Amino acid sequence: MGNNIPVTLTEILNHSVKLLKEKDIRDARLNTELMLCDILKCDRVNLYLNFEKPISKNEAALFREYLRRRLTLEPLQYILGKTSFYGFEFIVNKSVLIPRPETELLVEKILSDITEKKKENVSIFEIGTGSGCISIALAKMLEHENINFDIFSIDKSKEAIDTANQNFKLNNLEGKQIKFYMKDVFEINKLTRHYDYIVSNPPYIAIDEFIELDAEVKDYEPDFALTDFGNGMKFYERIFRIASDNDFSGSVYCEIGFGQRSKTEELLEEYKFSNYTFYKDYSGTDRILEVTKK
Repeated sequence: MGNNIPVTLTEILNHSVKLLKEKDIRDARLNTELMLCDILKCDRVNLYLNFEKPISKNEAALFREYLRRRLTLEPLQYILGKTSFYGFEFIVNKSVLIPRPETELLVEKILSDITEKKKENVSIFEIGTGSGCISIALAKMLEHENINFDIFSIDKSKEAIDTANQNFKLNNLEGKQIKFYMKDVFEINKLTRHYDYIVSNPPYIAIDEFIELDAEVKDYEPDFALTDFGNGMKFYERIFRIASDNDFSGSVYCEIGFGQRSKTEELLEEYKFSNYTFYKDYSGTDRILEVTKK
């Protein structure tokens, strides 16, 4: 922010918004407000009520560091170390994907199915734990509805599993039937026990599309959580192979990428699935796949 550092919140806000806009960073004002709120331990309402207040040297130094990182295009969620998903707070870091609003639709569809079928006990197998946001959001909502659950979630990344376990504690789920386990899905050909649901938001971006992503995504979020380093369909092929086993009689819910419906349907046909539905996200893109075996 230079030697002539602004001192009041209003000055800091205006100066920082200008710098962020010069870098073409979207939502520059909101980004600045959220960084200030985090440092000052307040909400945005109180931030506005104290806009003429000067900040301390320590607060200014920390804000300069936040702003420096944001100007290098590091995602705001990593700078703050947290984000919100389905109304719950999650720790995030460079070892896990930042949860997207579209993925909330995946949680919503699973919960709707559970409610529609009036299930009192639910078992879920998740492929790709990441921050644990999907499993934890499901667990919190099922707990709220007094539905018994047993959730087993795998990820090949130890760092992701560690982060998910932190979020497990953050969301007060200790003692509940939810387990995060380090395992590569490509080492699994069939499930060894019954599950009502297989759930996944897998890495579905093809490698040729990945290299064209915005730097804010490509240079900071873990590549293995975004792309399969191939055509974007490797994880679906494995998921459908696992689900096609005669011993699995539940449903599969997956998030899919933009323009992947036709390729996904080809795989579904290959594995002889005929009972499936695609749901669109809020922008009208086919985003959630539901596959039912019975």
